Amino acid sequence: MNPYRWSVVLLCVVCGVVDGLDLLLVPYALPYLPDGFIGGGEKGLLISVGFVGYAIGSVVVAPMADRIGRKPVIVLGLVGAGACMLLGALSPNAEFLMVTRLLSGIAIGAVLPLLHVLGDECSSQNRRGLAVGLITLGYPVGTTLGGFASLVVIRQFDSSWQSLFIFGALFSFVVAAIAFICLPESPVFLAERPDDRRLDSLVRRMGLVGVDTSIPPKVEAHDDTDDEESAVGVLAPQYRARSLLIWFGYTFGIAGSFFISSWTPQLISDATSSQETGALMATVISFGAIIGAFLMALATMKIIPVKLCWISIGISVIGQIVFAMNLQNGVAYVAAVILGMGMSAGLAAYMTSAPRLYPAAIRARALGLMGGISRIGAIAAPLLVGVLLAVVSPKAMYLTASMVVLLSGVIAFVLWRHSKSMFDDSEENDVAVPLTASASDAVVEQAQRA
Repeated sequence: MNPYRWSVVLLCVVCGVVDGLDLLLVPYALPYLPDGFIGGGEKGLLISVGFVGYAIGSVVVAPMADRIGRKPVIVLGLVGAGACMLLGALSPNAEFLMVTRLLSGIAIGAVLPLLHVLGDECSSQNRRGLAVGLITLGYPVGTTLGGFASLVVIRQFDSSWQSLFIFGALFSFVVAAIAFICLPESPVFLAERPDDRRLDSLVRRMGLVGVDTSIPPKVEAHDDTDDEESAVGVLAPQYRARSLLIWFGYTFGIAGSFFISSWTPQLISDATSSQETGALMATVISFGAIIGAFLMALATMKIIPVKLCWISIGISVIGQIVFAMNLQNGVAYVAAVILGMGMSAGLAAYMTSAPRLYPAAIRARALGLMGGISRIGAIAAPLLVGVLLAVVSPKAMYLTASMVVLLSGVIAFVLWRHSKSMFDDSEENDVAVPLTASASDAVVEQAQRA
């Protein structure tokens, strides 16, 4: 991992910040929307429509990266998200704002899975877990940035919710420009196109040695399948169990996570009669999430991510229960940090595990489907809370959500039992070593081992 390869990981983190910022714009803006702009029952729909778009982008748009490349889809997605945020700031009514949120969700949904794929494919073999774990930091950093923006930007512009969307749009455009100039294409993708001379330059910048880009990739043996079988899809017999486990587990985790991130500003504002307290509590959770994702990334150097997954989610359940029992006192802030840490680390561990469970030929498709299907939970949670907001207490909502997260942890435990043999557990400290690369990885695999 030379400085250039670490810079690619850092760029992916920065691009991921846009994801966290975009998806949390509406929750932070809700307390500032004027009376009559949107009804109470429509608030959940306004939040969920962005997740619908995310699911569409992950399932339909992200897989295009297996054909046209990771970088073009990432850059176009960032530009599209910025344009939709800018249009959102100009919304004359709630219906128009919903349309912009749907389109923005599609754009962001195409970006996030590919950031993890690109980071994984540009990293050395024994640092892939660390790299992907660090990339998951982008989302909580983005939510934290949104929280500070809601406390500072909106206040500077006389409680104008539109200023938050304009801030997000400008940030997205800047990141898109940086990605266009600095982000490389994946060497794994380029290796399948021997006539593409970008691979020569990328091999030099990555510091890979012993790689002759004029020689077609050599097929290496794979524990589960060969290249021909890998093309059948993520529900082929050799992948079906791991796909279903990771889909269901990640979906329940996302449902609990997005309930917390989407509704905490509103629920705490209602419980304390203070808009600023609601935004502050959500920001504290996001700050804990940053710590959790960072610690998880470091832990992957010693412990395989599928094992970290259920441990972290168990910690988040404990934090959420304590948080629910102490919503209006100082203990809630401590519990909020623990909740954010555990939830973020658990979801990051799910995402870190996923790329190594599939060969490169279907990796973007696999992570796109994982991200898209998981948004069923993200869509359902805000809608359900919007309906129950007037009849169920915040305490009961948080306790119920903790049981959903617990289910995610149980599935993570089963996934660990099912897939830990795919990682090298031969060393005492469970050093994470990924699956043998597929044919398209082979051109860089020999250098990654160096």
